[in-house]
Amino acid sequence: MKETITRGAYNFAFYFAMFWVSGLTGLTRAIPPFIQMAADIAALLYIGAFLSLKFYSFIYKPTSETEKPLTSDESWKMPLTAVFVLVGLFILFKYIGKEYVNYALVGYFSLLGLYSVKFWIDNLTEDISLFQPLRELEVAHIEVYRWFKGKYDVSAFDLLGYIISSVIIGIYIYFRDWVSNNIIGAAFCLYGFENIYIGRFSTAFIMLSLFFVYDIYFVFGTTIMVTIALGIDGPIKLLLPRVTDPRNSLIGLGDILVPGLLLTLCLRYDLSEYLNSCMKDPKAKLKKIFPKNSYDFPKPYFTTCFIGYAIGLCITIAVGTIFNASQPALLYLVPTTVIPVIILSITKGDFKKVMAYDEEAETTRLKELIKPSDKA
Repeated sequence: MKETITRGAYNFAFYFAMFWVSGLTGLTRAIPPFIQMAADIAALLYIGAFLSLKFYSFIYKPTSETEKPLTSDESWKMPLTAVFVLVGLFILFKYIGKEYVNYALVGYFSLLGLYSVKFWIDNLTEDISLFQPLRELEVAHIEVYRWFKGKYDVSAFDLLGYIISSVIIGIYIYFRDWVSNNIIGAAFCLYGFENIYIGRFSTAFIMLSLFFVYDIYFVFGTTIMVTIALGIDGPIKLLLPRVTDPRNSLIGLGDILVPGLLLTLCLRYDLSEYLNSCMKDPKAKLKKIFPKNSYDFPKPYFTTCFIGYAIGLCITIAVGTIFNASQPALLYLVPTTVIPVIILSITKGDFKKVMAYDEEAETTRLKELIKPSDKA
């Protein structure tokens, strides 16, 4: 039995999106950057949201541990950490030199990219039976005794994945081209969507509000953001080739990931609401009603938030084009994602319920609803 509901059309979307985002079509330089940006981000958000549904994998694997969502205290730390990192990099650029800092950053992001691209390869080939023998063939058994104690089995498929990942990282380090940059950047985003969970809407609104202020100040109030964005030679942004200009347009990964975390929460909330509505039947079993593909349950909050992001992105692109200047994307993306979600909850009469929603408590309750017969 499948462990997640991200199957079917999801697989097609994943292949298509990665083909597009990586730029392997060879046609994207002939496509205006704003179209590339819209297509790439839409694909990453859509795929990332459904990847986050692994949070509910306990329905098929009751004994496995679910990731812990972020708490309100942790939501404060993310924008503050971003401030310290941004200012720290600016100081290092000024007093040590951009070239030396970039050497260290390329090394750091290359290590992160090695694992993230391997994750991308795993997801891309998850349902291809051709690779199953390689997944089952163990080539190494590693035991770690110091910092990360545990035992790790390395299959032939894992080894192959890391070799491919290393090649992509090597191409990026040597050529610093936009294709390998976007592959790594897309992998970072998808890994974040699958593994970072905001468990409450109140927590999400606090975090997005702080990033809203952060982005406005560091773009309009200082030159720090623009200096770092243009100065960092690392895959922390998507590069979008222009038709007639050798320079690339860009969008920071944070402008995708931060609002995207609210989008993933909306999708999981929609799934939770669907399961609860089905469980009103006293004879219902959670496994039996759990949808087998991503289209089997209504998604009002996800759809609203997704459309809101699209509107915010269009405004960002339009304002940037009109004024020919860098824009704090979160200035537009935060209101156009948060406000529609709040309005929808008020319209449906669910505002208090939405604000009181606790994903960890909800999943704990759902676990208790899995009857012994379901666990077999």
